[in-house]
Amino acid sequence: MSRIKLPLYSKILLWFLANLLVLAMLVAGFFGMQFRMSLDWMLAGEAGDRITAMGDSITSELSRLPEEQWQAVLKRYDAKHGVTFALFSSSGTQVMGTTVQVPTELLPKLIDKRSPNDRPPQRRPPGVNIKRPSDAPPKPRFIQRAGDPARYWAGIHLDLFLHSDSRPLTLLMISRTITGGGLFFDLWPWLCLAAVALIVSALMWMPFVRGITGFIRRLNEAAGSIANGHFNERITHERNDELGELSCSVNAMAAQLGDYVAQQRRITADVAHELCSPIARMQMALGVVEQRSTPEQATYLKKLDGELQHMAKLVEEVLTFSKAATLTERETAVDFELRELIEQIVAREAPETEILLHVEDVNLVTLRSALDRALGNVLRNAVRYASNIEIHARRENDRIIIQTFDQGSGVPEDSVSRLFEPFYRPEAARSRNTGGSGLGLAITKRCIEACGGNVTARNRTPKGLEIEIVIPSA
Repeated sequence: MSRIKLPLYSKILLWFLANLLVLAMLVAGFFGMQFRMSLDWMLAGEAGDRITAMGDSITSELSRLPEEQWQAVLKRYDAKHGVTFALFSSSGTQVMGTTVQVPTELLPKLIDKRSPNDRPPQRRPPGVNIKRPSDAPPKPRFIQRAGDPARYWAGIHLDLFLHSDSRPLTLLMISRTITGGGLFFDLWPWLCLAAVALIVSALMWMPFVRGITGFIRRLNEAAGSIANGHFNERITHERNDELGELSCSVNAMAAQLGDYVAQQRRITADVAHELCSPIARMQMALGVVEQRSTPEQATYLKKLDGELQHMAKLVEEVLTFSKAATLTERETAVDFELRELIEQIVAREAPETEILLHVEDVNLVTLRSALDRALGNVLRNAVRYASNIEIHARRENDRIIIQTFDQGSGVPEDSVSRLFEPFYRPEAARSRNTGGSGLGLAITKRCIEACGGNVTARNRTPKGLEIEIVIPSA
């Protein structure tokens, strides 16, 4: 069965709409249980129940105590809840609690508007708590934001009387914040809702985003591998959107680049190989001419011989560079001692130069001739351009690290990353006499890659250049 092809934009939009729908359902459910579209919504839910319970608790406690002790009880509630508690008569006069200035718009709500039939008995014996009938109407409650500065005022008409007044008292609770110490508004349900919304959103979006980011990461890794010359790298595309199309394009690009580079290398190798014979014949002919030349012609013939030698060396390096790409097919890894190899290279490439060696006694299994050629090129460059050369080699876990240090002038910082490109030479090394062909370090890179490792260069402080080769020990 064929899969439905959806653009990436459509997928993101659909997931976004689904996420909004789930969040809307959560919010609607929460509002349906606890909220209304004004401050009175707080009385319809748990906040109203808490205010009623607080009124009943204070009524029960004060009704068992003499009026002289009521003030101390209200102070204790103030300290416990962080809210100001005060008792008012129906006329709006404060009779107990911390003195507060009641806003004018709040005064009408202090009046108990219940009918005499709905009110509790007007007198009760001191110290006796008269139970409220279960079928009695609920006590009137209110909550309002008023005053300057604004305060939150919550009140409830109690079944509590002063002995000097026949009308019930009103309990007023005043807070600077909407939470009212947890009496008016409980912040925890909101926090829980936000946490649930975030968790649900994360659970919904995580697979989708992880799928996209994971595929982009694989695409990026493959593109980096292709950029480093591994044109056989391919991306397994299982997507029917723009990312899938992009992976197909990257695969096609890698294939075309691989064919192009292979053709270029083949042509370069063929041309270099074909040049060997005419150059050799020219050198033989030049040798014959030199034997019959006059002293006046000898100078020109010597210059011509130098040009032919330079051409022959360049062709040889081009051939070496071309063959380095197929080292793994032509050579076999062998077991050998690293110190012995480095000492042979130093004796061959720098017999008259003092090289400081710090080489551990380690054995490794790799392409010996490839590593020989790579280290030889690095050391040859160091001897040509620098002094005070050091070679360090050590084992770290399953890797062998070989570093070549010198105290030369280094290279321009913008040239460091290009030192291993074919035919690239820094500005200071562009003359034929000192710069070579620009293939030495490129050959080094191919040889080290054939050994399964990598090579990097960096400038040293205050001066000099460091070449680091890292290869697996087996």
